[in-house]
Amino acid sequence: MVSRLAYPDAPPSKLYEIYRQSLRQPIHAYGFYVDPAQLYHKKRDRCQPNRPLAKDLSLFMWETRQELLDTGLHKLAVTIVPSPKQYRTISSTQGWLIILGTGFDKTPHVPISDELTQRVRGIIETDEPPTWWSLRSYEYAHPKIWIEDRAKIEAAQQKQLEL
Repeated sequence: MVSRLAYPDAPPSKLYEIYRQSLRQPIHAYGFYVDPAQLYHKKRDRCQPNRPLAKDLSLFMWETRQELLDTGLHKLAVTIVPSPKQYRTISSTQGWLIILGTGFDKTPHVPISDELTQRVRGIIETDEPPTWWSLRSYEYAHPKIWIEDRAKIEAAQQKQLEL
């Protein structure tokens, strides 16, 4: 199964260029791998002790994902992936890849903000730098679809502001 990627904020001509290149070149993501269960245990003291573990973990994951999206990340930038060998544990076979940006040949399509990187790093409580990840089972939607969807979203946001 192929998963979709979010395009960077760029003009339509750049999106078409990225799409054309993605048909021939492997896509890489620059970001962080996070095991949500390990992050939960790291932050456990801030969670509600009277709530059952499964319910608390589920709520924690939802809240953490919302925090990440509040930084300006697109909803497709927090994706579930199989755990890489170096991060795999007996109890965890998958985690989140938090994508700060994408590119080809480990070169980002657009510059990645240091501020965004620091905000995400603070949420996931890591001192590790982001790294490049190969995205073999990911692709970009056709840019025409992406541009039309962005226009609809912006129109809806504008309408909300007018109310």
